Amino acid sequence: MSSQPPSPADVLDDAPVTNILRSAKRRVLAALDLSALDEWMDNGLGRNPRYPRSQMMRGLLFCTAETKFQFRELEDCFDSVLGRLICKSADETPVLSTIWEFWNCVQPFIQRLFDHLVQLLDGLGFYGSRFVFDSTHLECPRTDPDGAWAWDPIDEGWVYGYGLLVAVDCASDLPAGAVVTQRKQHPETATLECYDRYDRLTANTTVTEILGDSAYDTLEFHERALADRCLLICTYNRWNTTEPLPITYRVEAFVEDSNVTLDRKALDDAFADRIVGERFFSGLKEDERKLTFRVQGRQRVETHVGLVLIDRLVTALANRLDDPTGNLRRTKPW
Repeated sequence: MSSQPPSPADVLDDAPVTNILRSAKRRVLAALDLSALDEWMDNGLGRNPRYPRSQMMRGLLFCTAETKFQFRELEDCFDSVLGRLICKSADETPVLSTIWEFWNCVQPFIQRLFDHLVQLLDGLGFYGSRFVFDSTHLECPRTDPDGAWAWDPIDEGWVYGYGLLVAVDCASDLPAGAVVTQRKQHPETATLECYDRYDRLTANTTVTEILGDSAYDTLEFHERALADRCLLICTYNRWNTTEPLPITYRVEAFVEDSNVTLDRKALDDAFADRIVGERFFSGLKEDERKLTFRVQGRQRVETHVGLVLIDRLVTALANRLDDPTGNLRRTKPW
């Protein structure tokens, strides 16, 4: 990686410069290169889609930025003046059935697009060296057959829906990996899946620390992180054994038989950054209210969540384009 990261403007195509596209986020949505979707979703032989997949995705991201998820709102967003400019729709715009069909088939590619944009922002130097793993409940209507009941210890009540596990950068509050789970109390496999997605950053970054509460205190997770030369700072789960060790963090047991000496105060200071995960979820669920589902079924919910996470990355790119020294944590409306 070069010592001087390229400007965000270098990764954008020419965008229409009009008053209606004067905000940085609108210009980013209009110009961001999403052509990879056209390649990934190419069906090979047969009739080409009437609307390019990249154009459809640009429209869904516009709807997400506008917090429009009702079915009729989707069609209206695509057909609006701003929607036509952002999607570069010269003539007619897709009808609701076309939009809904795309929503139903894009889910397998949402994660790839998210990873693609994470790598783009990583190349621009957006990510730091410390990440936190955290999870939250995603409530959904009880009519959703794929939802599940789970106990929420914070609100002290049962909630129906899904879980969302993310890896968030402590320096920017930006997600770097995410997995939708059956419930917040996820299995270890979900943690490792999220880590594998986040792990793609390690080739180009100086990730040194990963934070997590006792839910992430598993031997395999620690072994994987240490093998990648990352310090996993997770609180020790003393309920997993009948003879708990006199330690605060699991990593203390891993270095017990080595010459490594850990600074407990430094571990405590680093672990305090775990609040970033709570702040990230608060921004998505309370401030922007973008995780109120209008769809049912795990596949459609995963598409909705993917759009919201990608929107967060687009917002960060727009913030940097608007002000090279600006705070990437801002989730300002456009």
